[in-house]
Amino acid sequence: MDPFFKEWVLYGDSTHEEFWKAWKKANPTKVPMIEEARKLVLDLDKSKFEMKPRELFDVWSAIQADIKPTAVQKPVVQQRKVWPLALAIASFSLILVTWIWFDSPKEIEYQTAFGETKEITLPDSSKVILNSNSKLTFVDNWEGQTAREIWIEGEAFFSVVHKKDHQPFKVLSSQNVAIEVLGTEFNVYNRSQETEVVLTSGMVTLSFPVKDKEGKILMNPGDLVEFKESKFQRKKVNTSLYTSWKDKVLNLDETSLGEIITMAKNNYGIEIEFEDEEMLMQTASGSMPLSDAANFMDQVSKIFNIEIVNEQNKYLIK
Repeated sequence: MDPFFKEWVLYGDSTHEEFWKAWKKANPTKVPMIEEARKLVLDLDKSKFEMKPRELFDVWSAIQADIKPTAVQKPVVQQRKVWPLALAIASFSLILVTWIWFDSPKEIEYQTAFGETKEITLPDSSKVILNSNSKLTFVDNWEGQTAREIWIEGEAFFSVVHKKDHQPFKVLSSQNVAIEVLGTEFNVYNRSQETEVVLTSGMVTLSFPVKDKEGKILMNPGDLVEFKESKFQRKKVNTSLYTSWKDKVLNLDETSLGEIITMAKNNYGIEIEFEDEEMLMQTASGSMPLSDAANFMDQVSKIFNIEIVNEQNKYLIK
């Protein structure tokens, strides 16, 4: 039989408890069946009686039908006959594990390469545009779940569908920042120990750790909230400066060369060096199309009127 399930039922420690507690929370409609299965394993271990294959099938059918199984008459105990009991437990465990595996939601992962963006349709028909060098993870079925949960590494723009049952939509970052919405559009940036959320429409609630407590912020359209090193900052911004990338355009508004270089490193995976740090303070306004790394750096050179030398995918700014 499956040792992890049996150990949880008979000798469960904190590791087992945490796993099955999380599983039951994610699958609330399956809890009664799991409890019936758990009780059966306990009864089998306690009584040590032989169970015929047909009897095991009847009990399992009863669990599937969500009814109380008919009591099984215990045969005379014979200590030397242990294999039928072991076979019964193993058979039951195989059925249980197979059911859990095939019936449980499966994890789906999307990942983009440097210089690549990808449009993704979620199980609830919400849309996500995943930016370069980013990863999105979620399960394939949110029915019966307490929330529609997604994990983001990198950057993505979300257009969330509101559901009639008001099932929350949550985006989780590596900084333990949770963005909860019902229906809205927003951008999430999660890189280098920093999480940044820009709200374009609707309303979202941010939850984040502050010392030993949980902080919450209600965001309105036009808000930018940055969370870094256990501190947050909120300000009003022009949202197009943070979301134009999804249309393959970079909008600039007194944007510094240093900010543009950071973006190029994250999105294109290129090395960039410079001779003078002071030039990173130069700013520019306007817009520029987003394409491959070489064209991008060529445009940067023209906008800032600087010389950029490319040697084997390594750029030197002079």
